[in-house]
Amino acid sequence: MVDWGQDVVTLRNAASGRYLGYNWGPFITRDEQPNGWYVQQQFKLEPQADGTVVLRYVGYETTESWFGADTYVTVGDDGALKLGASTPDAATHFSREVISSGIDRAVAAAKAADTAVLVVGSNPFINGREAHDRTSTALSAGQEALVKAVVRANPRTVLVLQTSYPVTIRWEQEHVPAIVWTTHAGAETGHAIADVLFGDRNPSGRLTQTWYRSDSQLPPDLLEYDIISSGQTYLYNSAKPLYPFGHGLSYTRFRYGQLRAGAQSVAADGTITASVDVTNVGSRTGTEVVQLYTHQRTSRDTTPIRQLKAFQQVKLAPGQTRTVTLRLPAVDLAHWDVTRGRWVVESSVHDLMVGASVEDIRARAAVRVRGETIPARDLSRPTRAENFDRYAGVRLVDETKPRGTAVGATAAGQWISFDGSALRAGERTFTAKVAKAGAGAGTIQIRMGSPTGRLLGTATVPSTGDDYRYVSASTELARVVGTHDVYLVFDSPLRLAEFSIS
Repeated sequence: MVDWGQDVVTLRNAASGRYLGYNWGPFITRDEQPNGWYVQQQFKLEPQADGTVVLRYVGYETTESWFGADTYVTVGDDGALKLGASTPDAATHFSREVISSGIDRAVAAAKAADTAVLVVGSNPFINGREAHDRTSTALSAGQEALVKAVVRANPRTVLVLQTSYPVTIRWEQEHVPAIVWTTHAGAETGHAIADVLFGDRNPSGRLTQTWYRSDSQLPPDLLEYDIISSGQTYLYNSAKPLYPFGHGLSYTRFRYGQLRAGAQSVAADGTITASVDVTNVGSRTGTEVVQLYTHQRTSRDTTPIRQLKAFQQVKLAPGQTRTVTLRLPAVDLAHWDVTRGRWVVESSVHDLMVGASVEDIRARAAVRVRGETIPARDLSRPTRAENFDRYAGVRLVDETKPRGTAVGATAAGQWISFDGSALRAGERTFTAKVAKAGAGAGTIQIRMGSPTGRLLGTATVPSTGDDYRYVSASTELARVVGTHDVYLVFDSPLRLAEFSIS
């Protein structure tokens, strides 16, 4: 039995080494590896009150709607294992006997070695893949127990972690003296790892993802892709990670000099240059990855805390110094302007930061970019509902089956806002393109300042009987002049494609 985490185990024939698999019929041990689109070598051991265990089959096809209720293993009169029960009580109850412990064998090997090299990680067919998410970012309980046992047996342990994604290995970071991470890189992975461990190759890899300290640093909803509002990724998350974006160690050390900007000010169509002297102050030849991050100090919109804009590898012998110059077209500082539906480079001071990772900034400078100032919203023109500034509860949905995006409300009280909107004296009519599949009429309240702010008017949305059948709904608004945040508040499930106040 191998424990892959999240209570999923694989079972392997002790004599042949083949895995127990389903393949739409009686279970047989014939598979060399757990694999396939429907990975059919997965089980969960469920302990019972009488001390026995039952086998629940958790091959990936069991999550499909067409799979039957029988997911528990039974043993037929012919001795064959099959899916023959829908409850643990009706399943065959097995006794469990430990013949040989993998942890015990690893501990014995570690005690007999000068240095232990322990490989743990994930199986890309089991531990998270398309349509199958992990339930936790932690290393599996069985593998964590293995690591702890080996480190206790031999403190001189190197941990090789092979995964397809970040893992929250806090205990390992605090107690294991050396950790090497690799993806499932291919047939030469073993040789590559050996080259690094024996010092034949000085590593220079860098993480392209943030490795968080725990699940608590992530949103509870795995499908929440709004990284700005939920504060995700290195761009918007201010929590201290386990390993930051861009992190990577070397067998040597590098020192950075002062960062020099080519000019104090550049136009939106110009190029920013940033130069820094990098020195290898260690005893080994190595490659440093010099990373340039930027931060826009002022903006109409929420901007990233730091964002990688350029990087350059530089190979240096011991004691060698080289000047690294990074060039950044100012247009690469643009962000999407929802008020006008186009990219914009705003006028602002941008901080320039170079370092070895997003959390290891070694030198700073600043440059002023001469760009645009985003004007107040003009809601007198047709405004796409999807171009809101903030929201609560709504979802982006298809406007029609072939094309387009609309805002879909799913419950009463949900809203979208259009901040900094210029309202003029003669603009008193709210007109919207709407659809409502459900029976009965709905409403859109137009409010000022907040979702519960001053009510300017209420538009009635008739039932159209179909999510894709749109009609026009309108209402007269109270007189308002000036620049205000406009909120559209929905009272029921409906769709809004666009609107105007004219």
